[in-house]
Amino acid sequence: MPALAWQVLAFGVTGASLVVIAVRTLAIARLPVHLRWELAPVPQDEGKGGYGGSYLEGYEWWSKPRRHSRTAPLIYMAKEMLLLRSVRKHNRGLWPLSIALHYGLYLVAGLALGMVGVAALLVVGVDLLAVQPLHGSLSVLALLAYALGSVGSIGLLLKRALDPRLKPFSSVSRYLNLLFLAAAFLSGGYAWIRSGDYVAEVSRFVRGLITLDPNSTATFPLSLHLAISLLFLLYMPMTDMIHFVAKYFTYHAVRWDNRPQNEPMERELRSLLKQPVTWSASHVGADGKKDWVDIAGAERSDATTP
Repeated sequence: MPALAWQVLAFGVTGASLVVIAVRTLAIARLPVHLRWELAPVPQDEGKGGYGGSYLEGYEWWSKPRRHSRTAPLIYMAKEMLLLRSVRKHNRGLWPLSIALHYGLYLVAGLALGMVGVAALLVVGVDLLAVQPLHGSLSVLALLAYALGSVGSIGLLLKRALDPRLKPFSSVSRYLNLLFLAAAFLSGGYAWIRSGDYVAEVSRFVRGLITLDPNSTATFPLSLHLAISLLFLLYMPMTDMIHFVAKYFTYHAVRWDNRPQNEPMERELRSLLKQPVTWSASHVGADGKKDWVDIAGAERSDATTP
């Protein structure tokens, strides 16, 4: 593929992906307030989160200042991201493959930063021999990333296909996500095996993108991997894989949002309760005109007494 086509494709896809991520993140941030309940533990409640307590248990809590911990939520999130603690707790059979896939992704992200860093050094005139010590580390990182990612994505794909307990949760999009990930990791491993010096080859290619070098080229194995990776980068923000952004809001705006209700929140809740309800379930009695207050206050003909 000509160098100009690679430059347009790489910068265009990266820019489009970032725009979609930003738009979807903003849409999530603007969602209405969640159902007001307390989902313990809430780690930012200092002295309470360790055992699932709450500031509400304190005597006359409304008259005392709340004590927040800044480090506890970060530690909690780090454990979720690095150890996949919830997956291990609730579905131990998926945990080894899930952690392999996620660490493959984490290492690929680190590899990409390393490659860009080496390419930037080459752009500013640093001699190739000067960055040679980085090549060995990045090469091992690349092999480990592609191996872990391949094992995780293919293993999860087979487990979803063969385990009848997972079929209710295995939509076409889930299979497509895993197929895309497997293709990206396997093509990366293929490019690594076929290249004499994978890190040097990728670094030269990235330097060509940065400098808009019209003579920049890539071998077929690397071209295949780059094409699949760019397609995945374009596809990923439009799927449920955006959970890497949504998870922040899941914890901070849903599970851990135990702020006392104030006037702005009351106004927002009153506005939401006035929205018409269009649920089709017959027991709700929605007709598209009644709002939540009407439905919640209406008597039910099918109600039973204990």
